[in-house]
Amino acid sequence: MFSWIILILLIFIFITIFIMKIEWSKLYHFYLAVISFVSIVAVAITLWVVLTSVWKYFIISDEEYLQYRESYKLTECKNPIYGEKWVASSTVSVDGTETPARTPSDEEIAKCEEKVRSEVSFSRAYDLKDMFITSSAWFIVFLVLFIFHYPKFLKTRE
Repeated sequence: MFSWIILILLIFIFITIFIMKIEWSKLYHFYLAVISFVSIVAVAITLWVVLTSVWKYFIISDEEYLQYRESYKLTECKNPIYGEKWVASSTVSVDGTETPARTPSDEEIAKCEEKVRSEVSFSRAYDLKDMFITSSAWFIVFLVLFIFHYPKFLKTRE
């Protein structure tokens, strides 16, 4: 799908060039300017994403993150209505007797909350590493584009 779009775009560009009889040197100069500009903007954006994510990770503690973003998980530990961990409503057996809903003990709630805290801490660390790897790859790609295109752009201006 993506290759067809690129092929159609290239055909459109070539038809436009032949209709307008644009000089190749001017088109090449324009191409180098656009690639240089886009790559330097992408490098700046990538650095901004990495820096803000790292700052957020170190400034916002796991407990603050848990209370703001993942507080529903703590509610699931305490309130049997919301969580799948406990039987939420009373059940009626075959003989017609009703069994009341089971509520979690304080020990079970503490274990559940500790498990949630460790999962949130692990999840935050994983997300930061994932974002750092992805951003680093994009940073390298756009830096290479800039390094190879900008000097050529400067030479075409002379």
